[in-house]
Amino acid sequence: YIEVTAPILGKDDSIVGVLLVSAPTDSVLDSLEILRNKADVVALASILVILMIAVLSGMAMLKPFKRITESISAVTEGYDDDYLHENTYTETMELSEAFNKMSGRMKTLDDSRNEFVSNVSHELKTPLTSMKVLADSLLLQEDAPVELYKEFMGDMSEEIERENKIINDLLSLVKMDKTANTMNIKSENMNELIEKILKRLRPIAATRNIELVYESFRPVTAEVDEMKISLAISNLVENAIKYNKENGWVHVSLNADHKNCYIEVADSGIGIPAEAQEHIFERFYRVDKSHSREIGGTGLGLAIARSAVVMHRGAIKVFSQPSEGTTFTVRIPLNYVS
Repeated sequence: YIEVTAPILGKDDSIVGVLLVSAPTDSVLDSLEILRNKADVVALASILVILMIAVLSGMAMLKPFKRITESISAVTEGYDDDYLHENTYTETMELSEAFNKMSGRMKTLDDSRNEFVSNVSHELKTPLTSMKVLADSLLLQEDAPVELYKEFMGDMSEEIERENKIINDLLSLVKMDKTANTMNIKSENMNELIEKILKRLRPIAATRNIELVYESFRPVTAEVDEMKISLAISNLVENAIKYNKENGWVHVSLNADHKNCYIEVADSGIGIPAEAQEHIFERFYRVDKSHSREIGGTGLGLAIARSAVVMHRGAIKVFSQPSEGTTFTVRIPLNYVS
């Protein structure tokens, strides 16, 4: 019960009695109980509605990510031209762009690998085919003269030598790929290193009356992997000799500033067409295949040179005009940064 009391006053303001009001609270308690039950029902219904909305919203929000997952999983089955375009949210847009870039690089790498395998197969098969033709020709002739045997054996020896060059160049590429993270860096006297390389190549240049000139502007010491950088310079100078004109010249120069050393290999050779210059560092790419095969080129020399220079965090550039010669410029940091 709720009870309230109040005094009853007389004429002289004296208390003559007391008023007592007593009211039962049953109806109030019943109303509170009803309200409490209704509130529980409303709360439960609200929770269920919120859960349903959350589940449906979550499913809708996860659909773009599910499509991204399916696209990534599909990469294992091969590449296609349907790139991912999920622009629903900023996150999915960024994921799509990153995935497309990765997919493009992987596709390019896969195409390059397939092309490389195809080129290797073709290059290795050509000398073998020639040797088989020569051998079959000898076998078909019962009384072949000794002179013919000698001629065919000489041709087979040349094909074997060509096969050997291709294999050695391939091994050089593979070895550099494997040891890219294990560079044997030492401080080297670049002047002495280049002189040593040119001393070995002068006899080759002399066979074609090609003048091999070396010019050093200052003493240069750089942190390099001697084997790899020697391979790069050797390939550049050998190419300058091979693709030169009779009685031509090859000019090798060394210079440096406070940060880089610069090696330049210029020649008076046949030059490279402008449309071919962007491809010459690709493996097995040759500007003139017939001429390259005639002089024993494998199409791997410039790829090896570029790989060696890039491993040193350097750069290699070419400047050339047909029939006016070619100039390769190599930039290598004096201090190697791993």
